[in-house]
Amino acid sequence: MDERACPAPERAWRAADEFARAQRMFVRGGVVIAALSGGGDSVALLRYLCSRQKALGFRVLAAHVNHGLRGAASDGDEAFARAVCAQCGVRLFVRRLTPPANAGEAWAREARYAFFERLGHLCGAQVATAHTRDDNAETVLLHLARGCAVRGAAGIPPVRGRFVRPFLTLPRAELRAALRALGQPWREDETNATAQYARGRVRNAALPALCAVHPGADAALARFAASMRDVADYLDAQAAALLEAARCGADAYDAAALCAAPAALRTQALRTLILRAGAKPEKTALCARAGALLQAGGALCIGEGVWLSVSQGQLRVCRKQTQAQKTWQAPLSPGRVAAPDGSVLEIRLLTPEMCEFSAPDAKKAFIFCADYDKIKTHSCFRTRRPGDRFTPAGRGVRKLLSKWCSEAKMPPAQRGALAVLARGSEVLWAQGFGFSALAAVGAETKTAVTITVRQMGE
Repeated sequence: MDERACPAPERAWRAADEFARAQRMFVRGGVVIAALSGGGDSVALLRYLCSRQKALGFRVLAAHVNHGLRGAASDGDEAFARAVCAQCGVRLFVRRLTPPANAGEAWAREARYAFFERLGHLCGAQVATAHTRDDNAETVLLHLARGCAVRGAAGIPPVRGRFVRPFLTLPRAELRAALRALGQPWREDETNATAQYARGRVRNAALPALCAVHPGADAALARFAASMRDVADYLDAQAAALLEAARCGADAYDAAALCAAPAALRTQALRTLILRAGAKPEKTALCARAGALLQAGGALCIGEGVWLSVSQGQLRVCRKQTQAQKTWQAPLSPGRVAAPDGSVLEIRLLTPEMCEFSAPDAKKAFIFCADYDKIKTHSCFRTRRPGDRFTPAGRGVRKLLSKWCSEAKMPPAQRGALAVLARGSEVLWAQGFGFSALAAVGAETKTAVTITVRQMGE
């Protein structure tokens, strides 16, 4: 049946058109892959895209994943998807999977999206999914129940990477009405009507209960999500600007600048750092503890081999030392040396006159300036090793470098990549600590040396 003769589908399709235009979803001359499960929402999506491909100038493909979770029913979904695509003249890509033991909703979703992402990349295409207003309301409730932040309260994004969702403002019932008007059948996943999965429990119990208390709760949750999306976008932009302003090195940020920011903005900046580090989204629950570090110092593990640490006024993102870092070594000579943490060590030779300081500044100056002749022989740059000993200038105490690192509340990951200049196990200079008292400039100094840590590109 022709959609143009059906008020129900045309009304729904026009609403989807309006939302897609507002969100700039489709690219003229592009390719759009419909994620087709065989359920009512996805079949409606395929019919919608097919009806619009000439007017909007894109080509429609479809993709189906047979997860194998429901046995013969899963095979039936695949057969139905093939039949619908043949009816619509759309090429279908199918991925058949063998579920592992205890596979569930999370595994299926991850496998499905991985396939869609790969296929979209290979075809240079957008991937359209059939998420509805009801799905968005359910997602918001699930996120709130888990204690989400603003981005979680924003629900399902209309556009994320190559994924687009033109039905996000449409209720599921309206899509079913459109399909019935077209005489278009669809498949029902029997698990949707059960309490087997968390989403099913929200769909069949929690959301209906809210709608009974407040009719239109699903629409209200969708409006709330849209408002939170605007707030989240604003906070993301402001947090990125704050991090850029506070940046003082590769993966290093001024802790005082972050502390001075409003609480909501500071939390969003920390959340951004945690996600940038590759940590799982649930690790953003550590933002409060990360915020406490800014004043108290210390370290916090945010994922396997990744820490946030605060020491010497800087917040750093630290990663487990790689084998290349462990074996890093470089000679001491004037010029620049790339350090294992991504910074650059600049070595400059000076005349003794350039190292003459007033009495109040002399103690501090010895940390940054040394007698070159005392350290140039049999020494090299490398990373810290067990047993290294260090006598910081002005401290008058020699002990294991590891103890100095502990006192500075430096996390293990940062200690492993710490650049030092050493002769055997005697540390003559350490990144962040300066020169050893053994290399102090004196009356007999003929050539002095400074080592400045710079960031790549400075």
